[in-house]
Amino acid sequence: MRSTRSLLVMVLAALAVQGCRRGNQSADTSLPDDSVKLANPADVYGVSATQNVVVTPVEIEVPDLPPGWSGMKIAALSDFQLGLWDDNEKVALAATRRAAATRADLYVLLGDYVARGDDYAAIDRVLAPLRGRPVMAVLGTEDELEDTQGNPDSARIKTVEALQRSGVTVLRDSRAEFTHGGSTAYVAGLEPYLARRADWKQADVYGAIPGGPNTMIVLAHMPVTAVSMPTDRYPIMLAGHTFCGQVEVPGTPRLAWFNTQVLTGTPDPGKTRIWRIRGATVFATCGLGYSYVPVRFGAPPEVALITLRAVGRGPAADSAKTPAQPDADSLIRVFQARDTANRDTARGDSAR
Repeated sequence: MRSTRSLLVMVLAALAVQGCRRGNQSADTSLPDDSVKLANPADVYGVSATQNVVVTPVEIEVPDLPPGWSGMKIAALSDFQLGLWDDNEKVALAATRRAAATRADLYVLLGDYVARGDDYAAIDRVLAPLRGRPVMAVLGTEDELEDTQGNPDSARIKTVEALQRSGVTVLRDSRAEFTHGGSTAYVAGLEPYLARRADWKQADVYGAIPGGPNTMIVLAHMPVTAVSMPTDRYPIMLAGHTFCGQVEVPGTPRLAWFNTQVLTGTPDPGKTRIWRIRGATVFATCGLGYSYVPVRFGAPPEVALITLRAVGRGPAADSAKTPAQPDADSLIRVFQARDTANRDTARGDSAR
């Protein structure tokens, strides 16, 4: 949603930039008019925004992983924020090109495609490098209005149509079959506001999505959704929404907010973005686009390249080779959700 608070943040940022321009102009009136210009970012930082796109390798260890899925690679992209800043489309296109170059086995899109305006054809343009590849997607908070009355939402309709034009399988509280290495399992996708729904509605959604070895991966825009998932039902959840970086803008979805308000006690709130929550390994990508204030200091636009690794479960004949429990807990902070009241988007994490 485009909340009033987020728009206010954007207006204040614009006013600040204008104030800096005026200050520069009045500081030395002897300078010629054409000397007061905003510097080209490539001149200041040495590279353009598109050159900042990075591929971040991630490994997730999974018990009971189908044999053919061990070693499977998934490229995750999120938060394109198209229409918000001019460079966002260029960055998103550069990212999908980088993702295609990884030759991943599956590509997943985690929401927030068009943040402002109605140029939904931009989705077609940035997804062109992924045409003909297996791509699954969920919607984000920017892609639909939060509505509990069943009213039509033109943004949602246009977003889904654009994704489907590019050959993307859109998952909305549903799942789709995926085969790799001779093994078949399901990938599920959840609506962005599911964590806010009544318990009976959540139970209805999760009841329609079988867990266990059949549904190995859940896609969700907001990582807070993991706090409401049934315990030990889905092994992996991939999310976006939560911008990273050493500079976090109040009023936008913030990693530090999630790690201090939802998962209290996180040892490194500004950096931790892979967790064990209610039996699932949850990973959140930092996303791609610049949000309402164009700051990504310390968090370049990211394509997350996730590799799945099978690990043993239960007693093993040779414990030196096959651990009795997943070894992931030596690398990932373990959280058991004690307070489900935190599953809602709270004051520090505006849905915008």
